[in-house]
Amino acid sequence: MLRVLICAGALAVPLTAAAFTGGDLNKLCTKTDVASRSACAAYIEGAADGVFNTIDAIGGTTGPRVGQYFCLPPDARSQQLTDAVRKYIADNPNVAGYNASTAVSLGLGKAFPCKSGS
Repeated sequence: MLRVLICAGALAVPLTAAAFTGGDLNKLCTKTDVASRSACAAYIEGAADGVFNTIDAIGGTTGPRVGQYFCLPPDARSQQLTDAVRKYIADNPNVAGYNASTAVSLGLGKAFPCKSGS
């Protein structure tokens, strides 16, 4: 009987985790409550930091390099990042199905491209 319960439990567990998509992020960012707005900004800032740190680990972030998606100005504000990502998702509806961190990278890349020599 225990084996049956274990097998049934294993089958009830999904085989893949659902990804947090650009569409999910955009829905979160359209909510007006403080918790949702904070979560939206935190996700975008965290994804931006993650991409930045990954690029740094593979060769640096001091200028346009292979794989560098964006160059944030030192005075960039959280709301500017959120606005840039939401605009990119709105202008490119296919991005809604992408992983949310990919949507963040693409949106920030459009709004804050790296200039050659920077």
